[in-house]
Amino acid sequence: MGRMNTTRCLCFLALALSLPAHAQPVTVSVVAVESTDDFRSWLGKPIDVARAASPASYPGNLVALPSGRKTQLPIVVTGLASPAPEEIRLVADVEILGTDGRPLGSSPGCCTAVIAKGATGGAALLASSVIVEPEPGHRRGSYTVRVSVTDGAQTWTASQVLPYGEGEAPSSANEALRLRMNVPPAQAEPGGPGDKRDCLSLPTPKEVILCSEKKR
Repeated sequence: MGRMNTTRCLCFLALALSLPAHAQPVTVSVVAVESTDDFRSWLGKPIDVARAASPASYPGNLVALPSGRKTQLPIVVTGLASPAPEEIRLVADVEILGTDGRPLGSSPGCCTAVIAKGATGGAALLASSVIVEPEPGHRRGSYTVRVSVTDGAQTWTASQVLPYGEGEAPSSANEALRLRMNVPPAQAEPGGPGDKRDCLSLPTPKEVILCSEKKR
């Protein structure tokens, strides 16, 4: 009897050791940055799990939306099974909420990642990111980025609050933040089509706004 119990215990132990490890709960993070490529380089390849678990420590992390410049919103997922028991496909929906909590724009299924069976580390940076571009002179306040990520069986959510226009002169109450979501990669880099930064050198606010509108 004693030998049988010992054998069973050893079998249960072997089974437990063979299961994919979940060191911590699955966590979704969205980060505001100027360049997703720079953020990806900072994470490393393969991804540095410690950095992925603390994406806010990225030196280029933006704590507020800059006026008149593109902000990219890469999504990081950590705490996934390692090694992956099967191929995992992650899909994210992104929604932007205004200062009053009302939706301003959404981008369903915008960002994806495929994790190969047997992959280790338990962290992923989704392959694409949403881009927002506030234009000068619009409503200041706190805007919320809401993210939902699914693997087809489970769904995980996260949100990030980003101030805009703090310290600037008040704007008209009926003006709203303009968002540009899913801008093609060629337009996301400085100097690409749609880059409005040269408009900021104009002498008057009126000229800046007119220049920006021409480059939409």
